Amino acid sequence: MQALKTQRKVLRTAFTLCIKNIEAKLQGETAEAEEFSLLQVQLKDKFQRLEDRQQSIAASLLQNEGDESLFEMDFVEAEKYRDCFSEVMLHLNLKLTEKVVPIDPLPPKRNLKLPQLQLKKFNGDARDYLAFWSQFQKIHADPDIPNEDKMQYLIQVVEEGSKAERLVQSFPATASNYPKAIQQLQERFRRDDLLVQIYVRNLLSMVMKNATTGRMKISLPILYDELEGKLRALESIGKTQEKYGDSLKLLVESCLPEEVLIAWERSRSNESETKNSRSLSDLMAFLQGEVRSEEMILLARSGFEDKQCRKKEISIVSEKQTGSPTAAALVSLSSSGKRNSSCIFCNGRHPGFKCFDARKMTRQERLNILLKKGACFTCLDKSGHISKFCDKKSRIKCKLCSDPHYEIMCKRYNSKNVQNNMDVGDHSSNSEVDLSNAGRGRTIYLQTLEVVIRGQGREKRIRLVFDSGSMSNHISDRIIKQLGLKPHRVETIVNTLFGGSETSPREKGLYAIEIKALDESFSVCLEALSEEKICGFLPKINDRIILRELKNRKIEITDSVSGEYEIDLLIGADLSGSLLTGEIVELDCGLTAVHTKLGWTIMGKQKGTISMGNVMTTLSMHCRSVNLTEMWDLECLGITDPSQSLCRKKAHSEHLNDFREKLTILPSGRYEVGLPWKSDSRNLPDNKELS
Repeated sequence: MQALKTQRKVLRTAFTLCIKNIEAKLQGETAEAEEFSLLQVQLKDKFQRLEDRQQSIAASLLQNEGDESLFEMDFVEAEKYRDCFSEVMLHLNLKLTEKVVPIDPLPPKRNLKLPQLQLKKFNGDARDYLAFWSQFQKIHADPDIPNEDKMQYLIQVVEEGSKAERLVQSFPATASNYPKAIQQLQERFRRDDLLVQIYVRNLLSMVMKNATTGRMKISLPILYDELEGKLRALESIGKTQEKYGDSLKLLVESCLPEEVLIAWERSRSNESETKNSRSLSDLMAFLQGEVRSEEMILLARSGFEDKQCRKKEISIVSEKQTGSPTAAALVSLSSSGKRNSSCIFCNGRHPGFKCFDARKMTRQERLNILLKKGACFTCLDKSGHISKFCDKKSRIKCKLCSDPHYEIMCKRYNSKNVQNNMDVGDHSSNSEVDLSNAGRGRTIYLQTLEVVIRGQGREKRIRLVFDSGSMSNHISDRIIKQLGLKPHRVETIVNTLFGGSETSPREKGLYAIEIKALDESFSVCLEALSEEKICGFLPKINDRIILRELKNRKIEITDSVSGEYEIDLLIGADLSGSLLTGEIVELDCGLTAVHTKLGWTIMGKQKGTISMGNVMTTLSMHCRSVNLTEMWDLECLGITDPSQSLCRKKAHSEHLNDFREKLTILPSGRYEVGLPWKSDSRNLPDNKELS
């Protein structure tokens, strides 16, 4: 017992000295946090040893029953040291907390202004729930926003008229209903089993598409991106490749083109058997390597194609500048020409002298319009000349007064009898019948509509046509240059034309593009071959009767009078069938409205309208009414005077000599001759701007 008390005395002395040292440090301000930590460790060590000796002495005192008073005095004295230890440790902890409190560094100041983010609206589609919740979760987890405001945010981010809005609106907008609405929303739309079925069915649809369309028509980069996206989506809902890799690998292999499968099997056979190369991750790594190799090949090819394309464009421009006149310069224009098709009175696609609105005007009103627009009173054309110097004066003759102007500009013209004036012909024996190579008949509309094309991150609104007679899709070079598209391969194409004739083999690039409806309700990816020009002019619907009937039937067409007239995309039979919805409406005007996934399109022949062709052939018939006594004249019987036949032979010889004199040989080797039987022949225009 005496030895334990001696040890306790020494430990209490050391403990007291340590307490005094700590109190001195706490009163000063120069001590660092490391010194206080060291003093704390020393104090704990001394107190622990002192406490052990105290426990031993207390146990010895309890063994002696007569020493209860001694035990009580010893316990009170020991408690003083324990209280002192607790008090000093509290001061040390407070001091260390003040010294160790970290100062948050100031965030770096941004030197740019970020665009404002908009919350993605949720329409109730299970495929869009993960993207929606990843944004709205920040609002949901923010403790500073009250539940009333969170409920209002939730109402704003659901799409109007959707099933998600109906679910949220079923709860009153209160703070207590917000957790209930969130719970119901998650139970309804956050269904992992449904998402798994959606993504697996998408993989199955790709397998079926590959089986029906053929393995050689699928772009490997596009296919890889789709597969990678669907697999990442499955991983986001917990369906990892380790658990479902075997079943998913079979689906992925079924989606691949045949040539890629052969390369995949060859690469596995070349590797060692000890290495496990049959997993889904190895297959996706192989596809990634194939895609990178294909992109490197395209990059190498594009470096040489740019120079060749520039040389080709320069040669085409020089050929156009030095081109010789051809038979295309002799094309006779009619009402469908661009220059003469614009009416000076109503800007319609018809000549001014046939304008129905102008017939209802007075002559002074027509003159005011011509004066305002600076047009010629004779030809009704805004060509920068007056009627006095009009070149068409000799070819225009009024049927009412025989002056060089159209009947609509005649002083004798009566707008009330316009139909009679237009229908009344020359009651003499002359009559004319017009035959048009393009056909004089009713307007025929083809299946055209307007869509948005996307490629290389760029978009443009274009006009397309459905052609079930084409086996592939075609895109114009004009759109390829505007979007900066790059071909992912080159194919050799031979076109079979009407009549069985075939073109020479030509190399054309195959481009991957995406088209979508104007309302963005549907989009589809496709491949199209390049073509310099898709087709010629295709009419748009501008008839008010047709537009009124379409409006009454609630049919909205995108290919109206506004926008582009050039056809930049042709959808062939390989894709047009899958875009049809099967909804067909027969219109009273004779047209047929066909609904597609890209919008409504119109086709058929319109009733009661007349269209003129580009090339006109005129057949004139001269009918003469003769008396009965003239039927047996010598001229009617074919007996002519010999002197008249000599005159005709002489005239024929003169015309032949005139032809020989006018015949010249150009430096290019072509022949040029003036018009026969016409002494005042003028140079014909070459019509280059029309070709």
